[in-house]
Amino acid sequence: MIKPRHLEKIYYPTDAEGIEGVIACECGCRAFKIRYFGEFYDKNKMAITEYGNKYGQAVRAVCADCRRDYLLYDFALHGYDGLICEEGIAVSDEMLGDFITEADNLFEIKIFLEYDDEDQFLEEVVNDEHLQKDFHFAIDDRASIWSWVVIELKGVQSGIVYKDFVNQELA
Repeated sequence: MIKPRHLEKIYYPTDAEGIEGVIACECGCRAFKIRYFGEFYDKNKMAITEYGNKYGQAVRAVCADCRRDYLLYDFALHGYDGLICEEGIAVSDEMLGDFITEADNLFEIKIFLEYDDEDQFLEEVVNDEHLQKDFHFAIDDRASIWSWVVIELKGVQSGIVYKDFVNQELA
């Protein structure tokens, strides 16, 4: 089973491969305030936004109980286009906004991740001499370099499901 390193303590897979999972704080809470950077192309669906002559999109979750703050996803850190192709720029915390709807300000979180298979990652990333000069990737990095991410939110107050809050191809 594959599990992103930066989410290791809070990501709970709901399938055998680790592709789908829910987020729960280290304290056990499943309700989070959502902080984001991106542009909305639909009422509750976020896209990548031009930022600092590159592109940015980021989602952080802040626990409703203990206030621990977790980075869930950053376009510049977790995908081929943003990281390896260097099209992304990490978004500073000052640029993040609060995601609040008419009905909700706290959310439960589901994440769906797509990865290259091990052989493809070895061939295209780990064994690529040009990439290794700049990045020094290892096979373990596969867990944190995604080809697709989907983040779905469920309002704690209303029970409304905000499908495809993020639905982004990253390669």
